[in-house]
Amino acid sequence: MTTSLNSTQLENLKRAVRVGLKAFARPEPMTLVEWADENFYLSSESSYIEGRWQTLPFQIAMMNAIGHDDIVYVNIVKSARVGYSQMIRAALGYFTEHKTRNLLLFQPTDGAASSFMKSSVETMIRDVPVVKALAPWIGKKHRDNTLDTKRFSNGKQLWCLGGTAAKNYREKSVDVVAYDELAAFDQDVEKEGSPTFLGDKRIEGSVFPKSVRGSTPKVLDTCQITKAASEAECMLKAHIPCPHCLEEQVLKWGGKEAHFGFKWDDDNPKSVQYLCEHCATLGSQGDYQAQHENIVWRCETTGIWTKDGISYFDADGTRREAPESVGFHVWTAYSPFTTWRRIVTDFLKAKNDPSKLKTFINTTLGEAWDDTEGEKVDPESLFARREHYQAEVPVDSCILTAAVDTQDDRLEIEVKAWVNGEESYDISYERLYGDLSRSEIWDLLHKRLTRQFTSVSGAIHDVKLTLIDSGGHFTDEVYKFSKKYGIRKFIPIKGHSQSGKPVVAFPRKRNEKGVYLTMIGTDTAKEIITSRFRIMNPGEGYMHWPVSDEFDETYFQQLTNERRKIVYRKGRKQIEWDAGGRRNEPFDTAVYNLAAIRLLQQHFGINLSRYRKDGDPTEAPATKKRKAGKVHKPAGGWL
Repeated sequence: MTTSLNSTQLENLKRAVRVGLKAFARPEPMTLVEWADENFYLSSESSYIEGRWQTLPFQIAMMNAIGHDDIVYVNIVKSARVGYSQMIRAALGYFTEHKTRNLLLFQPTDGAASSFMKSSVETMIRDVPVVKALAPWIGKKHRDNTLDTKRFSNGKQLWCLGGTAAKNYREKSVDVVAYDELAAFDQDVEKEGSPTFLGDKRIEGSVFPKSVRGSTPKVLDTCQITKAASEAECMLKAHIPCPHCLEEQVLKWGGKEAHFGFKWDDDNPKSVQYLCEHCATLGSQGDYQAQHENIVWRCETTGIWTKDGISYFDADGTRREAPESVGFHVWTAYSPFTTWRRIVTDFLKAKNDPSKLKTFINTTLGEAWDDTEGEKVDPESLFARREHYQAEVPVDSCILTAAVDTQDDRLEIEVKAWVNGEESYDISYERLYGDLSRSEIWDLLHKRLTRQFTSVSGAIHDVKLTLIDSGGHFTDEVYKFSKKYGIRKFIPIKGHSQSGKPVVAFPRKRNEKGVYLTMIGTDTAKEIITSRFRIMNPGEGYMHWPVSDEFDETYFQQLTNERRKIVYRKGRKQIEWDAGGRRNEPFDTAVYNLAAIRLLQQHFGINLSRYRKDGDPTEAPATKKRKAGKVHKPAGGWL
């Protein structure tokens, strides 16, 4: 067949065909890593360093799993400083522009959602040209540009909502749902179910459903990211070759005393290196980072492995389908955003303080804190640790606090001395019996709390601060006592039994009764004290008791009667402290005294590091001797 078309007509025909076929054109598929390396930008508002994104080797598999259409559930259990927030921002742009999907991102609270939308989502749209092209409303007030919703010109939407309200999980049909910091979400959202149960309902109708869960873990028994990851088909960890023998291994913290892992000389973080578990050779952070290109992600249970998050293999190397659900664990040691020296420094600061150690384990190791591990304390072992004090107060340079527990027929009073590192010495424990509705017992209490104590050198010490339990039947009497004798020296307290609360929260102003009612995070304090029972050598956090009738076997039994236990409240697993109906007043007074020394440091200007038992020149001078019976008013306005 011949044609009579001239060259001009032929070119017009070709142009018309191209225009007609343009509607069927699709961009070449890209992985999330490819798209991010080509398009993503680190905005100044959400990154320490502004500039073009370059995916780091240890991030590749995690990002590609997020973008993989065959993987429905991606769980990332991570530490801080691994770039997770930036990976999520990149994924939002990728799903919006390249894969044209509807997205729903949950933050723990409405406030966190609004903040993330402003600082991370809006800046991503502004700074990534291919996404900005879909947002003609950028920088303008527009119905498609609200604080919780962005509607793009390709017909897709992105919601960013708080996870505390059940209504936020309703009436939305999306392709991708993501949860940022899942461990911080409520376990049961307004009694309607877990956040992942409610949120994942939103993707059930999608052709390519995707649920991305990422978080720094918290307490093991209630940690939702740990639970979600445990349900994955495979849990992948980064195996890196030793720079010397090339044998693969997961970087493990181990600690200075372990057979392998991180090692350092004495308390010198600068000397830290990694000891290979195969060849027992030390390597520096630089040595191991040079091997990052060779990281392989392996599941030690199933044998499934991947290098790039796209192709997956069985243990024998046979290629297999991508799992429907995967989990990843990554921690700070793999990150170039911090140094191994910094990791060791953080550990040395935290190792003797359970609250700080919990933070280290969560945010640096990326592991959940096991609150129930080794929870039983033997009272006999504590009783056997009693010491013969050389004086009422066995150290000259110290701070004294007192705690008062109110019971129906008595007051129980404990006085402690504190030195650097919150090392403590029990000084006295006594019970005052009487009718707490009458003034006589309260007058006697004042005499007991204002008595003076003698230390080794003969110096006289006063109790600097007293916390008094006001949560029982005698609240008014405690308030009256505080107002009569000093509202800033005799402070009413009330326990707050909820995990994660600070040990002490001092109010900004007096309550309607005219006193500084102070809230005590009893669960947090009990965790710290129970951990300190296990410190075996004097020093930071160590607890001393004297050989005396006040500190007998009964005292130590009551001190250790409480146990952590797991209970279920309306289907929710919780950790609670329970004495099983047994007496536990010494444990309560220990809690109040810990709160007292924290209050002195946090709100009353006490620098506990100045109080040293070893005669260091930086120690605070002991209080001078005074005439017996005279009540001392310390400088600084305690009363």
